[in-house]
This record gives sequence, C-alpha cells and structure tokens, in this order.
Amino acid sequence: MSKTWYFVLKLLTYISVFMIINAIYALIVDRNPMLVLAFLFPAIWIIFLWVPFMKVKIPEKLTLRESFKIAAIGWLIMSIFGGIPYFLAGYLNPINAWFESMSGFTATGLTMFSDVESLPRSILLWRSLTEWIGGVGVIVLFLSVMYRTSRVVQTLYFAEGRSDKTEPTIIGTVRKIWGIYVFYTFFFAMIFYLLGAPIFDSINVAMTALATGGFAVTNNSIAAYSPYVAVAVIFAMIMGGISFVSHINLFKGRVREFFSVEVFAMLFLILVFGGILFVHQLWLGLSPMQSLLQSNFHFISALTGTGFSLANLSTLPDFDKTILTIAMVFGGAYGSTSSALKLIRVVVLFYGIFWYIKKRLAPPTAIIPFKIGKKVFDVSEVRDVAIYTTTYIILLLLGAFVLMLYGNSLADSLFEVASAEGNVGLSVGITNALMPLAEKITLILEMWFGRLEIFPILILLADMRRK
Repeated sequence: MSKTWYFVLKLLTYISVFMIINAIYALIVDRNPMLVLAFLFPAIWIIFLWVPFMKVKIPEKLTLRESFKIAAIGWLIMSIFGGIPYFLAGYLNPINAWFESMSGFTATGLTMFSDVESLPRSILLWRSLTEWIGGVGVIVLFLSVMYRTSRVVQTLYFAEGRSDKTEPTIIGTVRKIWGIYVFYTFFFAMIFYLLGAPIFDSINVAMTALATGGFAVTNNSIAAYSPYVAVAVIFAMIMGGISFVSHINLFKGRVREFFSVEVFAMLFLILVFGGILFVHQLWLGLSPMQSLLQSNFHFISALTGTGFSLANLSTLPDFDKTILTIAMVFGGAYGSTSSALKLIRVVVLFYGIFWYIKKRLAPPTAIIPFKIGKKVFDVSEVRDVAIYTTTYIILLLLGAFVLMLYGNSLADSLFEVASAEGNVGLSVGITNALMPLAEKITLILEMWFGRLEIFPILILLADMRRK
C-alpha cells in the first residue's frame, strides 16, 4: 500500500467519527432510522477500508510531493464520502450531493438546497460540521491528535497551505489553533443566542461564521435574524478572517502583535470599499442604517470568504458585484480560515509596484530591500506570489468562460467563479440544483483548487501524467 493512500484513509477515519456523532444526533433528535443509516453507512465503510491497514508500518518521512498528493486526494475523497449522507437520505442526487459536500469541506457555502428550512436538523448540522472541520483544515484536525514530531507532520502541515508555527512544535501549534477555534465557536454561539437567535441556529451560525463558510439554517441567511445578530456576525466573520497566529498573540496578551500587516490591510479595505458601497447604496435609495449595515456586511462577508448575506445579491448593480468580486479574490489573512489570494499576497503585489519604481530610479549599485513592516522578503518569495496570483487569475477566467458559454453575463460569471475559487459562498443565483452539469463540475473543481491553493492538485495531476 502506498504512503499516499495510507494517509488518505487515515484522514477519512477522523471524518467517520463526526458521521457517527451525526448519526447519534439523528437518532435522538430526528428519530429517523433512514437518516441514522445515511450517516452510519459511510462511516462504517470508511472504518472497514481502514481496519486491514491499521498495523501497516509506514516510513516516518514524507516528501513534499507526497504530502501535496495526500492533501489533494484526501480533500477530494473526503468530499465524496461526505456527500453520501445527502444521497442516501434522499435529498440530493449523487452529483449535487458531491457539490454540497465539496462546498462544505472547502468552507465555501454555495448550496444545492433551495429550501434548507425544510431539512431535518441532522442534515443541517452535518452541513455546518463539514464547514467547521474544513474551515480550520482537516489535516490540522488530523495532526492535532498525533503525538509525535516528524517529517510527516511538517510536510502535511505545509501541504495544506500553512507555514505559521507559534509553538515549539507544529503539533503544539495546531492544538493551540483548535483550542482557540472551539473557544470562539462557543463564545459567538452564546452571543447570538443572547441577541435573540434560537440555540440551534446560534450554534450552526457560529460554526460556519468562524469557518468563514456561510451555510445557513434559514432560507434568507442572516436576514432571518435581528440587525443586532447581523452586527455580531460581522465580528465573527472578521475573527474568522484573521490569522490564528494573531489570535494566539492576542490570547498571550501581545495586543500589538495581534495587529499585523494583514489586519491593518483588512481594516483599510473595509473602511475604503465598505464606504464606497455605503455611498453607492445611499445613492440607490436605501436608508442610511440599511445602507451602512448591508454594505459593510456584504463586503466583509466577501473579503473574509464567509458567504452570509442580508439581501438578494442578484439584484445588485454590476458596480456593487464588481467590488464584491474583488473582495472575494483578495480574501482574508494567511493562516486564517479564509481562502482566495490572501491579504499578504495582495499587499506584496501592490507594494511591489512602488518597490520596482523605487529600484529603477535608484543607482544600479543601490540595495533596495523589499521590506513590509518588520519582514524582509526575498526576491524568490515575491516571484512565488506573482506566479501563484497569475495561476489563480487564469483559473478564475477559465471558470468564468465555462459559465459564460451557458448564457451567464461576464459580471455574474466572474462573481460566481470568484465565490467558488475563493471558497466564499455568495451567489448571484447561478448556483442551483438545476444548473447544467458542466457548470456544477466547474464550480466543484474551482472550490477544490481554491481550498488547496492550486499547486498541490497541479502536482498531483503532473505526477499522474508522468506515470
């Protein structure tokens, strides 16, 4: 058995635990034997596949290429198994179930369900759980229960698009991350409940807000609750979009270190673009309070990659859609639950323009360091940012072209694909159960590529072609 499939199956066993928990919930709350079996069957299947390999000895070392393959295959297989309960319970066909599961585990939030309020609670909880698990990263979950430091830990951690380490070991770091994540989930669930949201809704919204996922348990998302809950959700989305390194610094009392370059960039973008949207919506005739809440809520939802909404976004003018599309491409902080480009890459790109001009104006012998804050970037790092950004935009345009082939406008196509690739979940109405198969597959691939930052999947495909 290859190391790749060994670790993929081992990753799946952790998902089976949550399926069993959901089966118990379905038995107690929904009292529906079919729902219980819908969760138990894939969980038992995963365990059945894993048992023969429990005692297989795998070498401790993993190459980075192997780790990329584990991450890419792991997320793909996990999304397939995660969709089985939707199919077995009779709520979605296989492709729609796969779409819903991929959207959940990638913390995207685009959905195939048109009426979530009619769904049993165990299905709603499973949707939220997939986002909560996927938001912080299934590999981070996997590593948090490992008890040794090894090359396996380091390369798998890096393969999921992470490089931050605040504790002496990576395992110590991921356990700290999960501790903070769980704390914030309970904290915001309590806040939402105290502000008037039902307890079940409060827990689910807290899970998906911090995961910057966006699955809701109501048909009109956060508009179902009071404006006070909406304001509290704004803070939850922002916390989800900030790096866990910053949160760890905050919990350690290092308030100054909490406000990193990315945090300042996020606040700056909210102030500028949120202000532009506010003025534009005032001009369109909305009341000052409604404009202030909706403009900031939707921009923060797009920027952090959460996907909650307060209104029907399909009715927005192209100007507003374009601003939200830009926000969805930018994304939140590196090392947060957000996806997309990440703010540090955006800062590097914009700073690079001024650095390049400054370097060209300076004498040939002058040394002009590429420094942002206290960090000095090597030229190779800037090159990597440029390469990744170019690849990201190419993938965005390819997806938009597919959607345009089916009659969608350029603005709507870019919006929907930016939402999928950035793992956001906002929609202008293109995503639905009746959309063409090619559009569904396109968005599934965009979500998968976006969550793993593209290159692990490209490396997997290149390796398969070579063989």
